[in-house]
Amino acid sequence: MRRKRFQRGSLKAHKRRGKMRWYAQWREEGLPKSKELGLCSEMSRVAAESMLQAILRPVNEGAEKREKTDQTFESFVELVYLPVFEQQWKDSTKDGETYQIRCHLVSVLGKKLMRKIEREAMQQLLDSTAKLCGKSIVDHLRFRLRSIFKLAVSEGVADRNPAESLYTPKHCRPGRERKVLARDQLDAMACALEIREHVIFRLATWEGMRPGEILALQLGDVDGDSVWVRRRLYRGKMGDPKSKRSSRQVALSVATKQLLQEWIQQPKLSQGDDWLFPSENGKPISRDNVWRRYLLPKLEPIGLGWATFQVMRRTFATRSKEAGVDAHTRSAQMGNTVNVNENEYAVASFQQKLAAVRKLETATIQ
Repeated sequence: MRRKRFQRGSLKAHKRRGKMRWYAQWREEGLPKSKELGLCSEMSRVAAESMLQAILRPVNEGAEKREKTDQTFESFVELVYLPVFEQQWKDSTKDGETYQIRCHLVSVLGKKLMRKIEREAMQQLLDSTAKLCGKSIVDHLRFRLRSIFKLAVSEGVADRNPAESLYTPKHCRPGRERKVLARDQLDAMACALEIREHVIFRLATWEGMRPGEILALQLGDVDGDSVWVRRRLYRGKMGDPKSKRSSRQVALSVATKQLLQEWIQQPKLSQGDDWLFPSENGKPISRDNVWRRYLLPKLEPIGLGWATFQVMRRTFATRSKEAGVDAHTRSAQMGNTVNVNENEYAVASFQQKLAAVRKLETATIQ
């Protein structure tokens, strides 16, 4: 896209009919324009310059507007949208968001002008994506399209938001089953793991911690019946916790506290600023290394290779809900919102649903 340059014009003293006059020149819509502004004897150069800038003001404003409205979807996303939002996103969020935007949206809409993208084209994109991806991804793409065009309207790149009325198709590809560990499976995992991996497993499953929070713990973060989440590890980089709610004091179950104290007695763990789970080089061990080298090889032989960190965390939310722990307490322990805890992590079992309808029946009859 050719850049529309800001014009300053040209001002010269020009002699006509024996008198010196100010003569202005500029371009408009690619064509040369000129105008005589007045006698040099009656108008200073500063006054003539002011007159020229007043002439050029609507010309430059029009060029700026045309430049904005001629932006493609790709250029707006890469030059405006992502730079604005990447400053707000954590590294983990940034990686996932930029990949989805570029893969699903820019690849299809990239060459289209923002002002010419219609609702029908975006709805067709969501419809085709729904055949390949689950509802959660399609919902997220719909949210991003609305967000992109909302910013485009505020920036003057679009005069309306055609994404407002987009909807998620009814028939999306079925998502993966949201599995939860049963009591006998929890016992089997505990027996299969060495002490370090056992502590990590318990912090994820019985305390509901994220793997990045667990692996970023230092000895000084252990505080009696709790551990403090003060940082998190993501792809080898140490950073702040995921959100304000993620920076928290995590309560420990009795068995986890005892196992953690046993692990801390290891000779190589001595100072308060030591990592609780160091690798061979003294740095905190990464999530991928823990999973691929130490957890998965022990879990696959017992048929639990599917029990990822996400499954462990979901197990905490689900089993806590079954035990009667209220949503606010569960979300405070896990470091997320009540809405996320209820809709994304906790899974209602058939027994819970059966008990609910029986309870309703009993209450109604009485």
